[in-house]
Amino acid sequence: MRLEDEQFMKQKVWRVLAALMVAGLLAGCGGARPQNAYSKQEPAPSAPETVGSLKIGLIPTVDCLPFWVAESKDYYRQQGVDVELVRFASATEREAALASGQIDGSLTDIMNAVTLYTSGTPVAITSINLGATIEEGPFAIVSAPGSGITQPEQLKGVEIAIATNTIIEYVTEKLLLENGFTPAEIKTVSIPQIPVRFQNLISGTVKAATLPEPLLSLAVHKGGTVVLTDAEAKRNYSQSVIVFSEKAVKEKAEAIRRFFVAYNLAVFDIDQEPEAYKELLATEANLPAEIKDSWQVITFSPAQAPGKAEVEEVVEWLLSKGYIKERVAYEDIVNTTLYPQAQSQ
Repeated sequence: MRLEDEQFMKQKVWRVLAALMVAGLLAGCGGARPQNAYSKQEPAPSAPETVGSLKIGLIPTVDCLPFWVAESKDYYRQQGVDVELVRFASATEREAALASGQIDGSLTDIMNAVTLYTSGTPVAITSINLGATIEEGPFAIVSAPGSGITQPEQLKGVEIAIATNTIIEYVTEKLLLENGFTPAEIKTVSIPQIPVRFQNLISGTVKAATLPEPLLSLAVHKGGTVVLTDAEAKRNYSQSVIVFSEKAVKEKAEAIRRFFVAYNLAVFDIDQEPEAYKELLATEANLPAEIKDSWQVITFSPAQAPGKAEVEEVVEWLLSKGYIKERVAYEDIVNTTLYPQAQSQ
């Protein structure tokens, strides 16, 4: 068996075991034991006493699928936690709501979490959402239809549309450096709004752009070419993470633990039958009609902390760019106590 195949099989087995173990692991977290922690039967009519409520901010993207599956299957209520998923149109609005205490947590990325932390909004990264494995990378540098750019070296000196001071800029730079580019050979132009960046790419106004899903797949559908993707990089550079405010961690720890039981159940369900959730994803994430039928649902890994090296690399990059002024220690911003500890081994 090839090393890659062996690692893949280990990952699949680990996912199944993690989902099955979660009930027993959380039994010792305090309070009544959550019900239906791994049962695939119909939801029980009753639920344990509610231990608390959580408001979690989301921008409707493909990353959010486990949140929606858990909601649609009533897993939050079954675990005794009242979860409200609050939608936002932009990261700026979402972060402002978290900073002001309007929401308890959000789905974001390591860069945003570190920036929030250093700007006076104490948050804790509690788990990776997408990016625990390389295959979960959702970003790619795409060349424009008709540009003739198909190989990484053809991007040298070519302006790539990005959004500065975002995960998009970070991923773009890391992918190019990994492929032998020097800093002087990397050229970018900032187009913050993703739909506008997409339109500029398709029209040929820019020859390349870094895009997330699902506009990445739509760009390919319209004739664009994936030149570099972090799904095939040495490691995943675009980890999305689940964060909670310091206040929520202190006051709602048990509710957060119960949330992660529901979240892991949803992850398990998606992993077992991804295509069963295509309609839910298409509706909630507004998948473009052109790619809805051909879209392959992304699978997720159970709750686990991001690696220390990944977090520290983001911190160093932010410092080097002048986007933050102080170094943040991994131990200060990552909290590994709010989900089953066996999953972090």
